[in-house]
Amino acid sequence: MSAPHRRVLAVLLLVALAAPAVPALAQPAPQPGAPPVPSPLPAIPAVPPVPSPGPGAPLTLAQAVSMALQQNLQLRQAALQVAVSRAQLAQAQAATWPTVGVTAGYSPVFGITSGPSTLSGTITIPGAGVTSQPFVAQVPTTAGTTPWLVELRLSYPLYTGNALQDQIAIAQASLRAAEAALSALANQIVLQARQAYYAMQLAQGQVAAAQRAVAAAQENVRVTQARVRAGTSPQFDLLQAQVLLAQQQQTLTAQRANVITAQQQLNVVLNQAIVASVAPATPLGLPAPPEDVEALVRQALQTRPELAQVQAQEQAAQAAIDLAAAGLRPNVSLTGGPQIVTSDITTRAPVTWAAGIQMTLTIFDGGVTRAKIEQARQQLAVAQTTEAQTRQTIEQQVRTAYVSMQSSAEQLRSAETALVAAREALRIANVRFQAGVGTQLEVVTAEQNLASADLGVVQAEYTYNLALAQIQQAVGVQVALR
Repeated sequence: MSAPHRRVLAVLLLVALAAPAVPALAQPAPQPGAPPVPSPLPAIPAVPPVPSPGPGAPLTLAQAVSMALQQNLQLRQAALQVAVSRAQLAQAQAATWPTVGVTAGYSPVFGITSGPSTLSGTITIPGAGVTSQPFVAQVPTTAGTTPWLVELRLSYPLYTGNALQDQIAIAQASLRAAEAALSALANQIVLQARQAYYAMQLAQGQVAAAQRAVAAAQENVRVTQARVRAGTSPQFDLLQAQVLLAQQQQTLTAQRANVITAQQQLNVVLNQAIVASVAPATPLGLPAPPEDVEALVRQALQTRPELAQVQAQEQAAQAAIDLAAAGLRPNVSLTGGPQIVTSDITTRAPVTWAAGIQMTLTIFDGGVTRAKIEQARQQLAVAQTTEAQTRQTIEQQVRTAYVSMQSSAEQLRSAETALVAAREALRIANVRFQAGVGTQLEVVTAEQNLASADLGVVQAEYTYNLALAQIQQAVGVQVALR
């Protein structure tokens, strides 16, 4: 290869090696203080939009609570447990009644020798000349007898060491405990239904507030566009108004999604189809709150089913102590009735009567009864401690719910005051902007404040109603729902 060719090849090789760096060298370097170049926006995936909450079947608060009580599976289980406890009580009470039974059977007896019997006939021996020779003989016999027994027996416990009465007391206490547990669970379900119902109303109120904010932002964009076309406002004011409108539309979309979620949660509490559409027909009200918290505490300690439940358990534990002590007490029972014993059921046999009293007394059981008594006493101590703890918990729940009600009432008053002030501030900002002495930023800020205040009132009304529901549940009263 000649020298010129080698020089051309070297130049081409240098150009090829430097080619990857050329694009970077071609890009202009950013100037100091210049704004950064915005990156391109990501592509939006093809996701279906959030559906608008459509009209559903009207549902009052009373209907929602009734559906929850009728269709809740946990409440159904508690009701079945009450039925089981009633059957156990009937079983314990039946043990105090006399029992009557019939016994019938037979007992064959073999090998009993009776008197001799006469055997007669004729004998013929071929080839021996004996033909039809008569004979008579007496032989001993054994007879098989089958005595039949039919007996009607009555048994009655005269004294069981108070064991039967203790078992009845335990069954009665268990029934009261099961009924109290059912009532307590019903109160919880009522609270859950009311909370889900109020949450649905809260979500719908938030959608309505977001729609009002979007309408106000759209009106702001319209007015600003007119002022920009007239030359009285800069293009920047229109951009601010459009940004505010986009933000309010995002809030509206989020609130619509919350309505769907709240509706699904309500359907879960009511134990109906998740996709069922309902519309709350009972508006959120502002009922007067109770004033005396001490009276509420006293009422709760008298009406809360949880306290009745632990008291019933305490009574059962008390009866269990006496039941354990019955292990060393005598047991006396009375038995008797007519009976027939015969070896021939075809003949009429005489009826005999028999009766007796039986007493059983355990003298020594190795300390089993003493251990049972000690166990029952410790269980009673546990039940008494549980009652004291339940009383403390009930009082705490009532007082906490009352403080929450007071706080929500204050928040509601503050939210309503803020809403009135925000409306007036927006009115003044629009007047100033139209007069040319205010800025578009003032109007945007006033609209944002009004939207927040509107949502605050809706949230405060929900919190207030929920706090009242929690007080009623903590007190343990059943309220009349519309």
